Amino acid sequence: MSAAGDRRELLLTAATELFSTQPYDKVTTVEITRRAGVAYGLMAHHFGSKRGLYLATLEFAAGRLRGVREEPLTGDTLLDQLRIGLTREIEYLDANQDVYLALMHGSLGADLEARATVERLREEAAMAILGRLGATQPLHPVLRLAIRGWIGYASEVVIDHIRHHDVGVAERVELLITTLRANLAGAKDLAPEVALNLDALDEPT
Repeated sequence: MSAAGDRRELLLTAATELFSTQPYDKVTTVEITRRAGVAYGLMAHHFGSKRGLYLATLEFAAGRLRGVREEPLTGDTLLDQLRIGLTREIEYLDANQDVYLALMHGSLGADLEARATVERLREEAAMAILGRLGATQPLHPVLRLAIRGWIGYASEVVIDHIRHHDVGVAERVELLITTLRANLAGAKDLAPEVALNLDALDEPT
């Protein structure tokens, strides 16, 4: 990476840390550049404005999480792969809580472009799972509601761990798999016409 790229990443890393712990209006560009250890003018050069840096920070955080999700999965079955993928993502978020909190703040704010960045990340997660279970776009409304409800639950699992740190990775993964199976089975019961291979989520006998 070039020196300019290094400085840009320093700014993004510092901004991620600050935007994950403080409201947008409380974070100053002076504070970001001081934490990054770079000249103030470099922020304007790379991002144009505080909002430009904020949006780039969300994309940076989303990109880091996508990188974890896109690593190859080695399990023999879809259930094995789901368990490996969830374990990998939870372990990453445990070690990089600022990434998740920055994304959460972006999803709750009034900036529509920031919210769209987080929404894309959620949509990608939903379709990565549903696509492998045979679902197709556009999703049936009941199925869409079921998977979005599960993604909301998964977010709360992460938040609870940030607050309490008293449930292990394996237990959290199994809770997520159990609730995913239940949510999707409920959707299938309500809308039997939905094409969905739920047998892939069953433990082998």
